[in-house]
Amino acid sequence: MPITVFFETEVPREVKAARPLLSRASALGLGGKNAKKPVNLIFTGGPGIKALNRRFLGKNRLTDVIAFNFPPSPVPGAAWGEIYICLPVAARQARAMGHSLLTELLVLAAHGALHLSGMDDATPAKRRAMNEKTAALLKKLA
Repeated sequence: MPITVFFETEVPREVKAARPLLSRASALGLGGKNAKKPVNLIFTGGPGIKALNRRFLGKNRLTDVIAFNFPPSPVPGAAWGEIYICLPVAARQARAMGHSLLTELLVLAAHGALHLSGMDDATPAKRRAMNEKTAALLKKLA
């Protein structure tokens, strides 16, 4: 799979061991036509995600996931996009939702990939559709 996983922050051992599963969740979110495009899945900390959010989205706050599509590159194998997931925010959300950190990271990996594929969650209806699609994709992992 063309999903490369990076860790910019300390992660629990079980998260590192789940690298293939996290990759698969992202690939499912990318869908058929985009599944072969190289994507970087990057796990970062609070300061990293906040800096990205401030610099590229003009929001001076933490967030759970940010996805960036890149312009086409003439360089073979160049990344098509990147998905950044904030580990501390994911851990907080996992506790609030009553599921494991790994489950939350899988949700965010698929969600970020759906953004790369063109889905939007700017309205309640779009968010609901995106959440339903994420849940359907994650059922395929089981």
